[in-house]
Amino acid sequence: MQEYARKNIRNIVVLGHGQVGKTSLLDACLFKTGAVSRVGRVDEGTSVYDTEPEETARRFSITSKLAAMEWQDCKLNFLDTPGYPDFLSEVRGAMLAADNALIVISAPDGIQVETEKVWRLAEQQQMPRAIFLNKMDREHADFKSVVDELRVRFGKGVVPVQMPIGEGRTFQGTLDLLSLSGRIMAHDAEHLDTAVPEFMEEAVSEARQALVEALADFDDTLLEKFLNGEDIPEEDIGKALTEGVAAGKVFPLFCGSSAMVLGIRKFMNGMVAYMPEPQNVKIGTDQKTGDIVERRADEAFSAQVYKTVMEPTGRVSYLRVWSGEAAGDMSAANPARSVVERFGGFFTTIAGRKEKLSKAIAGDIVATTKLSDTCTGDTLCDKDALIRYEAPDYPLSMLIMAAHAAKKEDEEKVVAAMEKEQISDQTLTVERNQETKEVLVRALGEVQLDILKERIKRKTKLDVIFSAPAIPLRETIRKKSTAEGKHKKQSGGHGQYGHVFLELTPLAPGSGNTFTDAIVGGAVPKTFIPAVEKGAMETLAQGVIAGYPVVDVNVKLTDGSYHTVDSSEASFKTAAAIAIKKAVQEGDPVLLEPIFNVRISAPEYFMGDVMGQLNARRAKIMGMENDGRDMSEIKAQIPALELFRYATDLRAQTRGRGSFSVEFSHYEEMPQKEAEKYIKKKEEK
Repeated sequence: MQEYARKNIRNIVVLGHGQVGKTSLLDACLFKTGAVSRVGRVDEGTSVYDTEPEETARRFSITSKLAAMEWQDCKLNFLDTPGYPDFLSEVRGAMLAADNALIVISAPDGIQVETEKVWRLAEQQQMPRAIFLNKMDREHADFKSVVDELRVRFGKGVVPVQMPIGEGRTFQGTLDLLSLSGRIMAHDAEHLDTAVPEFMEEAVSEARQALVEALADFDDTLLEKFLNGEDIPEEDIGKALTEGVAAGKVFPLFCGSSAMVLGIRKFMNGMVAYMPEPQNVKIGTDQKTGDIVERRADEAFSAQVYKTVMEPTGRVSYLRVWSGEAAGDMSAANPARSVVERFGGFFTTIAGRKEKLSKAIAGDIVATTKLSDTCTGDTLCDKDALIRYEAPDYPLSMLIMAAHAAKKEDEEKVVAAMEKEQISDQTLTVERNQETKEVLVRALGEVQLDILKERIKRKTKLDVIFSAPAIPLRETIRKKSTAEGKHKKQSGGHGQYGHVFLELTPLAPGSGNTFTDAIVGGAVPKTFIPAVEKGAMETLAQGVIAGYPVVDVNVKLTDGSYHTVDSSEASFKTAAAIAIKKAVQEGDPVLLEPIFNVRISAPEYFMGDVMGQLNARRAKIMGMENDGRDMSEIKAQIPALELFRYATDLRAQTRGRGSFSVEFSHYEEMPQKEAEKYIKKKEEK
C-alpha cells in the first residue's frame, strides 16, 4: 500500500443495529475498489470480514474489524462494528479511533434500538455523521418513510444526497441530488448512467430544495442564490455540505443495496468528499506536569491502543496515531504501565490481508505486534514528550455467572483460557470470589458467554460450564442466648477436658463479631481463654444453621471448669465450638441476604412493566425520576438472589433499551420461606 498524507485519510466507524448490512456494505465497497474479484456475502459465509468460526456460524459480526481501502487517491479506514448489544465494547473501542461515524439503517426496518444508541454515542462524542440506507431492493423498503422518521428523531440536519430509483423489487439504481444524474442496473447487469426519470422529477425537486435549505446556513453565496431562485452549481452545494458535516449540523444520507452493489460508488465518493480528514489536535494530560495539554498532529509521536487481539502468533495491538510518526522498529513509552515497548512493525488490513506499512503517521489507524505490556486504552508516546490520553468508558457488565471446567482437573486451564480472552474484550471480567471459592465471569449478556464458551472449546478443547453463582449469605441471632459446652474424653494416658459457658448477644448490623472475657475466680485459666476465643470465632465463621458465617454477635465467656492434668487448648477450643452451636440454635437464628442498590434506566413507556418485574423480584422501590429524552430512572434495593439473569430479562422487557448499575448496600433478614431452602440443603449434606 502506498503512503497517504493525513489530508488523504478518512477514519470512519460503521455503526448500526444488527443485521442491517454493515459488513455487507463494506464487502460491496471492497469489490468496487477492485481489491477482490467477487462480492463477499455474510449470509453465505463468504464475507471478507466475518472470518471467525463463531461469526460465520451465526451470520453476524462479533468483533470490530479494520477495513482499509484505497479510493480516489485516499485511504478509507472503515471500522466495522458488531450490532449485537453484547459486544458494545467493540463499538466503544472503534469509536475511540475514528473521526467520523457512518450509521447504517435497513430500509425495510427503519430506526431500531441500536440505531438510537449508536447515534447518541456518536452525538456525545461530537462526531460528524453520515447515514447509509441499505437494502433498498428488499420488500417493504420505504425511502420516504424512513427519511421522515430520521428527521423527526434526529433533526432536519438529516438530508438525502441520493434517492432510490424504484423500491423493493422495482429498485434499479440511485440518483445523485447534487449532480442530478443517476446510475441504474440494466437487465444484463450492466450499470448505465441516466438523467432524472420523468416520474421522479417532482420528488427530486423537493428533495434538492430540502438539501439546499439545510445547507444555506453554511454558505452565504448559496443562501443568496437560493433566495433569488437561481440555479446552484454542484460545486457550491458540495462545499456547503462539507462544511455542514464538519460542523456536526448536517448528516448526509446515502442509499443503495449492498447485495446488488448499487449506490456504492456515490457513497464512497461522498466519504472522500464530505467527511472530515483526521483531526489536527488531541487533548491529553502531560505526564510531567499533570496539566491538560494539546498535542498537534505535527508534534512528537503519540498513539492510543483501541483494540487488542490475541492471535495464535501472539498479541496484535491496533493503534490510532494522533501525532508525529513512528518507524516500525521504534520504541515508545507507555506512561500507564511505566514501560518502554518496541514496535514489531506496522501493517494494515485490506481484504483480510495484512499489508505492511513502512511507518505509522498522524491520522492513520495501524496495527502492530510485540506490545507485551500494553493494553487496550493505553497511550504510547515519545519518551521525551510523555502524554496520556483518556481511555474510553466501557459499559458495565451486568450479567454474573459462575464458571468451572467440565473436568475438575482442567479448572486452572479453563481459568487461564478465560483470562486470556478478557485481554481482547474490555467488558469481560474473570475473578475469583475468595468467600464462595468460585470463579466468577462478568459479561454484558448470555450470547457473549456462549461465544466465549465456543472460542475456548475451539482453541483449547476445554469445556466450560456456566451456572448461577453462589450467594454469600450470612447467619445471625435475634435474641440473647446461653449455652454450655463440655468436651470430656478419656483415652490411654492424659485425657481431654474443656468446659465453658458462653453467652451470645446480637449486635447492630455491620458491627462484626466480638469476644468478651467475663471469667472471675479463675474458673477457666487465662492460658486457655485465647483457645476459647479461637474456637468460638472459627465456629461462627463456619456457620451453624446453613453453613454461612454468623455475624454481628458478641460472645461472652461467663464460666467454666478445667482439669489440672487433662485440660488443654484443643479441649477448650472444642468445648467453645460445642457451646457456640447450641447458643446459635437457641438464639432465634435467621439467614441474612445481601441487598444491592440498583439504578435502572429505561424508556418511560416501559416503566410499568419494569416496576412490576422489580416487585416480583422482592425489590423495594426507593424513587423514580425523569432522566431526559423520554428516559426515566428507578432507584431500588433488591436482594442479590433476585439479580440472577436480571440483565437478560430487563433487555427483553425493554427491547434492549434498558440498563442498570448495582452497588452493595447491606445485609438484611431473608424471608423464612426462602431461608428454609438453604437450611434444607445443609441438612441434606
